[in-house]
Amino acid sequence: MKTVTLKQHQKRTLYGVLVPLICVLAGFYCGCQGEKFNFNVEGGSLEIIEKSGELTENEVWDGRIYITGPVVVPEGVTLTIRSGTIVGFEPIDTPSELIVRGELYAEGSPERMIVFGSLGKQRAREQKPAMETTTTAFGADRSKLGIQGRSDTGRNQNVPAEPPKAGDWTGIRIEATSPNSRLTYCRIQHATIGIKAQTDAVQVERCLISENNTGVLCENTSPTITGNEFNRNGVGSKFQGSASPEVEYNEFTANNYGITCEDDSRPRIQYNVLRANYENAITCYSTASPEIVSNNIMMNIGWAVYDGGRLRDNFIQGNKQIGPNITELSGGTQSDQYYGVEEAFELRNSPVAEAGVPRENF
Repeated sequence: MKTVTLKQHQKRTLYGVLVPLICVLAGFYCGCQGEKFNFNVEGGSLEIIEKSGELTENEVWDGRIYITGPVVVPEGVTLTIRSGTIVGFEPIDTPSELIVRGELYAEGSPERMIVFGSLGKQRAREQKPAMETTTTAFGADRSKLGIQGRSDTGRNQNVPAEPPKAGDWTGIRIEATSPNSRLTYCRIQHATIGIKAQTDAVQVERCLISENNTGVLCENTSPTITGNEFNRNGVGSKFQGSASPEVEYNEFTANNYGITCEDDSRPRIQYNVLRANYENAITCYSTASPEIVSNNIMMNIGWAVYDGGRLRDNFIQGNKQIGPNITELSGGTQSDQYYGVEEAFELRNSPVAEAGVPRENF
C-alpha cells in the first residue's frame, strides 16, 4: 500500500477542484455569447499550469493557466499566449494582475479565442454520495460538461459559491517600459480594469471586453484600439491625461457609460457604434475634446455626447429616450440628444454603413 503525504493530498485536492472549475469557466464563456464568438476548447489538455511571481525567461502559455498571485513580465522577457488558452484568476483578498514591463503577445483566433477571467469564489460543500450529480453555480449539470463526480465520499467537495463578477481580478497592466504588446481575439472579463495601457506601443484588436469595471484605460498614451466589442462594462473605454488614441470600428453596447474622456484627452473616435448604453454614450470632463467622426450613436438612455467634443458626420438617433425613430439633424452646440459640445455639423439622416466591428473579424 502506497503512503500519501500531506503535500500530495493537498495537490490532488487542489487539482480536483481546479479542473472542474476551469472546465466550467470554459463552458460558461462558450455558452453566454451565442454564435458571435465561437470559442472552441475541444482537444485542449486539462493539465493546469499554476503561475505567480516574476518570469525569469521567455514563456509560452498554452492550455489552462491558473493565476494564484500577481504575475510580472519583466523588461527583456516576452510572454506569448497561444490560441484557445484560458487564464483563470481566483478572487482573493488582494486581486491578482498581469503586469507587463517586457512584451506580451496574446493572439487568438476567431475559433479559439484566448480567455482572461475570474473563476468565481468557492466554498466547501457538505459531502455528497459518490454518484450524486453536482450542479455548478452556473446551473449546468457537471456530467453534461464532461466532468466526473468524485468517488471519494470521505472528502468535502468545493464548488463555485458565487459567479464571476467585475473586480474579481485587477486586470492586465502594460507599463511604459513595454516596447510592444498585442492582444487580438481575446475575451477579457471580470477585471477592475481589463487593459491599462501606459505606453503607446499597445494594440488591442478584435477582442471582446465585457463585465469589467473599466474595459480599457489609457493614461497619457495613444495605443491602437480597433475592431473590439465592449459590452456590460461600467465604462467601456476611459481616456485620461493627454491620451489621444485612435478608437475605430468598435462597438460599445450595454455599458453603463460607453466612452469617458477626462483631463485634456484628445482621442479620435471614428466609425464606431455606440448603442443602448445605460448612461451617456460619450462623456467629456474638464478640457477633454475628442474628435467624434462618422459614428452611429443610437438608443442610449443618456446623452449621445455630453459636455465636450467636436462632432462631424455622425448618425444620432433615439438617445435620451426622445423616441426610437427621431434623428438629430439640427446642428448647433446642443440639442435634445447631445449637450454642450464644441461644434456639430454634417449630421446624417442615415446610419454610417462602415461603422462598427467588421463582421468578418468574428
